Amino acid sequence: MARYTDSLLMDGEHVLYRTRQHPLGRIVAARWGIVMVGVAIAALLAIFIGNPGGTVRDVLGWITLALLVLGVVDIVWIYLHWWAEDYVITNRRILKVEGLFNKRAADSSLEKINDAILEQSVFGRMFDWGDLKVLTAAEENADDYHMLHHAPTFKKTMLLAKQDIEDDLARRITAPLEALNARESEQDRRQAEAQASAPVVAAPPPAAPPAPAPKTAEEKLRELAVLRDAGLITPEDFEAKKTTILATM
Repeated sequence: MARYTDSLLMDGEHVLYRTRQHPLGRIVAARWGIVMVGVAIAALLAIFIGNPGGTVRDVLGWITLALLVLGVVDIVWIYLHWWAEDYVITNRRILKVEGLFNKRAADSSLEKINDAILEQSVFGRMFDWGDLKVLTAAEENADDYHMLHHAPTFKKTMLLAKQDIEDDLARRITAPLEALNARESEQDRRQAEAQASAPVVAAPPPAAPPAPAPKTAEEKLRELAVLRDAGLITPEDFEAKKTTILATM
């Protein structure tokens, strides 16, 4: 059972949880075998209690033996099929393997599973079984598990494995963005440190205003004429200054 299922696993895939249908779930499937065994037991009691004659006793004995053998074979066959079941949750999918000689393996990817509906009766809670219906993202029924043994644990493990896949996918998407942001932050930090450590260059002092051009002799004579006309200097002072100015030409 486990060996066949393990041969279906891909590289990097490992089993997280495995179970099968509850043993009591095979009682209905083995009902005819149980009936035949019950009839055989009743016939045996009738033979021993009624003590029929030789021929009748022989016929009833053979019928009882046939019913007993057929009933036991049917029950054993049903439970061998139950033993061959393997319901597995891996880190990538859920696998449902059935069949004693002719195997049937159905799987559903955890990424496509949207939800799982679990129904448990009173006896289901007492004996730890439940009916689990797995739904895909399109609300389609992926698979049904009738009288699943340890059904709550199976559902919890399946949803946790699905969450791990989604978290891993989110990390793969955000990791490059975080690395890019980290590089940009490091570049900004280095640029700020470089600016802080750069020497401060003092601003050059303001340029001195250009020296006024020297006055010409004509301008000096006009200024003296204005001062003379305004009565600030005498005509004699004007003539003396005029002579000095003309001498420097």
